[in-house]
Amino acid sequence: MPRVVAVLVICCGLLAVPAAVAKDFRPGDLRVCGRDRCVPLVEKSVLRAVNGFYWGSGSVARAPRVRVGSPGFTLRFRNGYTTGIVAGPKLGRFQSYGVICERFQYGRWYRFPLRAGLALRRLTAHLRPVRVPRPPYSC
Repeated sequence: MPRVVAVLVICCGLLAVPAAVAKDFRPGDLRVCGRDRCVPLVEKSVLRAVNGFYWGSGSVARAPRVRVGSPGFTLRFRNGYTTGIVAGPKLGRFQSYGVICERFQYGRWYRFPLRAGLALRRLTAHLRPVRVPRPPYSC
């Protein structure tokens, strides 16, 4: 009997691993995009910071609003889905476009991780920014 229980525990553990791993960004899973093209995020420390921001525990700090029409850059998954926009000083503010509705509220701006924002500034130095629109309707 103890052997059967041990096998069941191991099987359950193996089934739970893919769900947890699926939330980790790998190089190229997320891209920062300007008006004309996108650049993949590949630096592991940046990916960890963004991963923690999107799916971390605890609440996310709110940030002052960014004016409509200000320059910014969208964040997109590999499949083209736009998760939100980063804008503001040092690209330190994020607005969700409907990703993770339990964590981000419609129309609110949040403080984007400093390390990730600075890395995005480097990556976007040669990109033409998009203009921050009114938030699209989402959850």
